[in-house]
Amino acid sequence: MSISWGKRQRFKFNPGGTLNNWAPPMLPAVYAITYKQDPANKPKAHTVLYFGQADDLSQQALRSHNHVLDFWANNGGDESELFVFILAMPDSTRWERASVQEQLVSEYNPDCNRY
Repeated sequence: MSISWGKRQRFKFNPGGTLNNWAPPMLPAVYAITYKQDPANKPKAHTVLYFGQADDLSQQALRSHNHVLDFWANNGGDESELFVFILAMPDSTRWERASVQEQLVSEYNPDCNRY
């Protein structure tokens, strides 16, 4: 199941699984960390907590996890409730990924991108 985000321009993200079981691949990408606000009534709907980008997800994405996990735990959440979605951007520049990330952050204002 893929998910598309973006209002000005749509981007199709592929599932990476739950955050606590995620093994980030070695590739440049934009990624989203999400949760389900209403899993009983809307099991496919995800709310974004954080949009990030990395030259190499396997090296850089893990640095963002502590920030998101701290926020989630401080708000009563459990790590098993978090999911990851990936927009692979092979051969992209940091600027191109940052542009996608900035667009998505400005359109969705995720809690963990606020600080």
